[in-house]
Amino acid sequence: MPDILLTLSLIFFVLFMVTSELKKYFAALGWIFLAFSFYKMTAGYLMENEFVYPFIAVLAVPVFYITIKNSLLKDKTAFQITSVAAIAFIIYSAAAFISPVSEWMIKTLVEHTVFALTAIGHPASISEWNTILSNGYRVIITFSCTPIVGIAVMLGLSAGIAGTGSQKIMASLFAVATLIALNLIRLIFVVIAYSEQWFPYFFDTVANGYQGYESFYWAHNVIGRISFTLLGILIVGGGLILFIPQIKDFYFEILHFYYRGLKNIANLVLRTFKLNKIHF
Repeated sequence: MPDILLTLSLIFFVLFMVTSELKKYFAALGWIFLAFSFYKMTAGYLMENEFVYPFIAVLAVPVFYITIKNSLLKDKTAFQITSVAAIAFIIYSAAAFISPVSEWMIKTLVEHTVFALTAIGHPASISEWNTILSNGYRVIITFSCTPIVGIAVMLGLSAGIAGTGSQKIMASLFAVATLIALNLIRLIFVVIAYSEQWFPYFFDTVANGYQGYESFYWAHNVIGRISFTLLGILIVGGGLILFIPQIKDFYFEILHFYYRGLKNIANLVLRTFKLNKIHF
């Protein structure tokens, strides 16, 4: 069942795309409910001794604030970022909210991962439709293991920026193919690292009482999540410039937009601190 907060966010993003009168309010509400959903999910990760998502959540606070505030001010860059996010969200929802589609993606990913593992000589088999078995260790593949988030974002970026139809098609094909390949490599790494116990460190802290889980934790939650996310951003985000050169200008607009916003927040904090110091 789809998260009600995500559903509300999707509704407001769609309304942002199809209306003009209340555009700024729909944009802001889309981001607000997306933020609520993200922090709700992050709270669940804290129970699993996860630190990557909570760290990202802290960094995301000013990002959400800047985007929401400037959306209400009808800022051009904020609206362009929201357009990209809305397109990405619609693409993501088409897979996430339709069970046959999400299940097909999981099943296909399991089959391709096992095929690749056996092709390189590593023992692996399918124990259930969504589970890989290797050296006695089970890896359950969920929807979040698919590259759908990255694909949706990059397709949103390709579609939301000015360019010719052929440019957008080529950029989209490049993004999808590259992210599928990177995700497959990531899963191969995770399964091998877990099944061969490459990272048996800090059992009491990260394993949650499951013998051997610490190798999965470091391979999947830390190394795989951070390194392959960065690789995806650098390779795909950078590669899109080759197909749609205008994206480069948008990247600089985004950097300037959030730099300006962070600078304004810093100035506000400093002014508040000085005023409190004077009153004290």
